[in-house]
Amino acid sequence: MNIRLPNAHGYIDLIDVVDGKMLIAGWMIHPLIAMDSYKILVDDKIEHEALFTESNGVGEVYPFVKHASRSVFHASIPYDRKPGVRNIDIVGYADGTETAKLETCFSEELRPDFGFPDVLKVRVANNANKAYFSASSFTSFRDYFEQVQQFTNPGSILKMLEWGCGCGRLTVMFSRGANIPDVYGCDIDSESIAWCRENLNGNFDVVPLLPPTQYKDAFFDLVISNSVFTHLTKDIQRKWLEEIHRIVVPGGLFIASVHGEFATFLNFKGEVDQTLKDEINDGMPDNNLAGVIADGYYRGTYQKRSYTERVFGEYFEILDYIEAGSLNFQDLVVMRRPIR
Repeated sequence: MNIRLPNAHGYIDLIDVVDGKMLIAGWMIHPLIAMDSYKILVDDKIEHEALFTESNGVGEVYPFVKHASRSVFHASIPYDRKPGVRNIDIVGYADGTETAKLETCFSEELRPDFGFPDVLKVRVANNANKAYFSASSFTSFRDYFEQVQQFTNPGSILKMLEWGCGCGRLTVMFSRGANIPDVYGCDIDSESIAWCRENLNGNFDVVPLLPPTQYKDAFFDLVISNSVFTHLTKDIQRKWLEEIHRIVVPGGLFIASVHGEFATFLNFKGEVDQTLKDEINDGMPDNNLAGVIADGYYRGTYQKRSYTERVFGEYFEILDYIEAGSLNFQDLVVMRRPIR
């Protein structure tokens, strides 16, 4: 799409090809505007348009968003098989006006069907459903790889790292879909890394809770990070910003997600100012990795855009900041290590 519409909140729960049809299903809301209809575009061509239908479940999760229950989309679209990645856009309308969008992609060759263990899927996605896990992998790949394509020549990337790779769902998408010779993944979860080493192509390493890592200075041309800063205190965030700065080449990209005001609004019933009165709120324990790492390290951390741009900007040049740019919920920060 040529115009950068705001990102909606929602999830694509299914995207697959069955019997020559592309099946797409999910839900989407704009937190402030009631959308009534949607169009689904495949490689910028409109393939389906309809009215949103009801979902009591979404309305129950977001009762403070009065229009949340009317948010479901689904389609069965004739699919022309051809190699490569197909870009998918779901555009929501309010009274005929384009209002917000979801973006994903699909490729039969890139289906992330590696038998990921349910326990590891839950750690990274809070969901073990196979269809959702596959759909979210495609969405994350488009979220990050579009930024890589915008700010550098992907062909110039020789080594990349996914910092906080979990069971490798995004790492493996890059290793198969981005034509990068050496793809690395690292995590504090040793069980996930052991599974990745056994089942996926790539280089996988356990890293400590605090830096340094074992990687050499200026080792990577690209580092990506999905939902890691969202679990770190502000002091530990700074330690890792310094470490990522060390291991990225001058001029290299670092793309990471954070919980910004968008996620704060949705998770705290619209109470953004109170929740982020100190710009960053890192005091909430998160037990999703209980028994995997030491108690107290893992947090639910939310921060204002102004804080992120100021603090992260001490270590990197901020190239772009995309509200809800990661899985339609977390904000995406696109950074470059300065050349100096």
